[in-house]
Parts: sequence; structure tokens; C-alpha cells
Amino acid sequence: MTPTGWLLIYLALAAVVVFLAIKLSNYVDLLDKKTKLSGALLGGILLAAVTSLPELFTSLTGTIGLGNNQLVLGNIMGSDFFDIIIFGVVYFLFFRKLTEGKVGKQHYYTMFFTLAMVVAVTVAAFVFNRQGWLIGGYFNPMSFAIIAIYIVSVWKTPKTEEKEKEEDKSKLTVKQIWILFAICSVLLIGASIGVTYITDEVVSGFGIGATFGGSLFLGLATSLPEVTATITLCKKKNFDAAYGDIFGSCAFNIIILAIADALSFKTGPLYIINTAVDPTPLYLIIGTVFALLIVCASILFIRSKNFKNNVKSRIILYVFATLLIGSYIAYLVLSNAGITFNL
Repeated sequence: MTPTGWLLIYLALAAVVVFLAIKLSNYVDLLDKKTKLSGALLGGILLAAVTSLPELFTSLTGTIGLGNNQLVLGNIMGSDFFDIIIFGVVYFLFFRKLTEGKVGKQHYYTMFFTLAMVVAVTVAAFVFNRQGWLIGGYFNPMSFAIIAIYIVSVWKTPKTEEKEKEEDKSKLTVKQIWILFAICSVLLIGASIGVTYITDEVVSGFGIGATFGGSLFLGLATSLPEVTATITLCKKKNFDAAYGDIFGSCAFNIIILAIADALSFKTGPLYIINTAVDPTPLYLIIGTVFALLIVCASILFIRSKNFKNNVKSRIILYVFATLLIGSYIAYLVLSNAGITFNL
């Protein structure tokens, strides 16, 4: 097949991923209205796990299939950073809806646990890996800490909540919604796996550099579910599920690192950050922490009594959005500047 043919297949599969992500977010919104399940649970665990499956498959492929652990670490931390930056776009597009919607305080806990998991990755790289404190010469004990933090975060996520009665025009029953959600989830997995393999054909067919092409085509493909689901939920003013999806996806992605670490017995240690060769993973960690703190500050403001549909609130929220997007631009500049240092 010609490179153009592979590109058309890639675009078709990407369109399928977008369509399925929209359907899944719609079903999550319906479950939020028809049941007492909390938006944090539906978005942060259920939808987040499904939309993070592309990262899971690409990471396991990178570890088991390619033996490239650096690719896995960069893929996961890059996905987390990019996912959080989505709120910069949300704040620009949905200011008015945010003033009319609801954002629960439970997201503070999710952010705290996500931040703790990022810190655990940092400690794994700069302490345990460098000191050689590894089990079997490859498995990092901090992976246990990452798993433990995730379990606690799931346990602390509110499972139900009292909700105001909302108009529900859907004729689907709760059972039918669950069945449709399961079907779309399976189809999304299939489409995600397909687009992962097609990316390799597109990159090699057009003679694009593996690093640039992979980050462009594969990075876009694996982030499409989170982006699409979040935007769709925000359009419906379901910000609890939207925040839950992003923070839950970030936490689930880091769990993928622990899984990949356990399977890296043939490829060696996973948490490797060598700033003398490539400081990009460190930039990603710093950027992710910065973005999490900015989003935390923005939620504090959105939940305050001062947040109203006026010019002052709009300007403040736009400042948060600019900081988020600006931090990602700074990462892109620094990662391509060729600067290395010993740390």
C-alpha cells in the first residue's frame, strides 16, 4: 500500500477514536444523571481507565516489543503533561459554562494523589535507580509506592453523591447505557491498537524521523480520547466528570509505568533520567507539577464566591489558561534547545 493509503487509514481510525470517545463521554454523562454514582468516580476511574488504554498498549509495546524504556517514560509523562494542558483550552472556550456548572472539592484529593505519584516517579529515577536499589537488577521498589498511592486514591474517591434532579430526555435504561458503554470501550481499544500500528507504516512510508513522527502521529492518537471526552463533557457542563477524566487518566498513566517496570526484566531499569544526555523527561516532570499546581489554583478560584460571569473573573481564568499553555510551549522550546547538564 502507498504511504498516502496508510495516512488515509490513520485518519479514518483517528476519526473512529474521536467518535467513540464522544459516545463514551455521552454515556458517562447519562450515568451521572440517571444514577447516584459520583462524577468523580465515573470520570476519574471509569472513563479515565478507558481513555488511557492507548497509552497502556503503546507503553507495553515500547517495553516488551521494542525494549525502549526511555520511550515509555517519555510517552507517559508527556501524555500526563499534555492532558493537564487541555484545561488551558477549556478555560478559554467554556468560561460562561464554568460559571453555570459545578466543580466538586473532591478533585483536590485527586490532584494531591496524582502529584504524589509524580514525586514517586522522580524519587524512583533520582534516588532508587541511581543508588542501584533495584529488585532483581531492574524492578524499582518505588513502583510499589505508585501502586499503593493509586489504590488509596481510588478508595478516597467518593462513590456516590446527592444530585439535583436534572431533565433527562434519554429513553435508554441504565442497563442499556452500561452495555453500550462496554461495547464502545472494546471498539475504542481495537481502534487504538490499530492506529498505533498504522502510525509506524505512516512514519516509515513518508520517511519521517521516528522521534518526530512518533510523537506527532502517535502522541496525537493516544491523546485523542482524553481531549475529545473532556471537551464533550465540558459542553454538557459536566465539569466534575471532565476534571475526573483528566486527573484519573494522569494517575492511571503513571500506574502503567509500574506495570511496564514489572515487565522490563529483559530491558533493564525503567525510570532512567540522564540530564547529561537528554533532560526532556525532567522537563516533563517539572512541567506536569507546575501544571497541576496551576489547575489546583484555578479550581480554588472557580469554587470561590468571587468567580462570576464578569470581566474580572474572565481575565483571571484566562491568566490561568495562558500559564498552562505557556508552560507547554516552554517545554517544547527547552526540549528542542539541545541543552544538557549534570544533575
